[in-house]
Amino acid sequence: MKLQLLMCAGLLCMGLSGCNKEVTRFPKSDHYILRYQNPSSMYAETKSAADTPPIGSTPAKVTDGHFVVYTRPYSSPALSESKDLVDDATFETLAERFGDTHFGGTTIDCLSVPVMYVQTESVNIVSDNDYDADHPAGSSLNDLFVIQYKCVDNILKKPYDFEPTDEQQKWGLPAWCFAEKVSDFNLRRPTLLQFNFIFSPVTDPERSGIHRFTITWANIEGKVLSATTQPVQLVGKSL
Repeated sequence: MKLQLLMCAGLLCMGLSGCNKEVTRFPKSDHYILRYQNPSSMYAETKSAADTPPIGSTPAKVTDGHFVVYTRPYSSPALSESKDLVDDATFETLAERFGDTHFGGTTIDCLSVPVMYVQTESVNIVSDNDYDADHPAGSSLNDLFVIQYKCVDNILKKPYDFEPTDEQQKWGLPAWCFAEKVSDFNLRRPTLLQFNFIFSPVTDPERSGIHRFTITWANIEGKVLSATTQPVQLVGKSL
């Protein structure tokens, strides 16, 4: 589980910030956050690091139990980062609200993905099949799944503090990457986070079976978005 979590967290953080080894001049920026997003849709898919299902197979079959659920605004990653962005006037208002007006770094050092600006109320994950005796179909799986996400709430609180927490240092994560139980995420209720989550189970289902996972996200203003994965055949602890 630790290796799987580290791999997924690494994928989550790839491309968020990095060094450019070419001699390129980047303009200075007063803002660390370059884009704010108000997502209007949600997409979800299940993937396995070990298996590539045959083309046309329904459902996809995961044989090793190592699977993750990805969510983002649209099926296209490019669209997920370029649609539903706020206009320039709203951007300036939000920058003032969050105190992001004196970053002073170059744009290569800025946040490269859009973030939401309304506090998240909750995220929930359920399956349409029994996961185990304590988690029948339709019940919350928040205590059985880890959510991995990017958030810059802490960075702007100080502001511009890029020192990882002790937990992030333990996992080798930068200050903007988090991994915790979904139930713990709902206690944190972050605000400035990318609408792009990775869910990974801490345990396999009790029995083999077909699962469709539904992810539901809500913010404090009452907006609710939901998405369901395609069916996936999971191998359980008891075959």
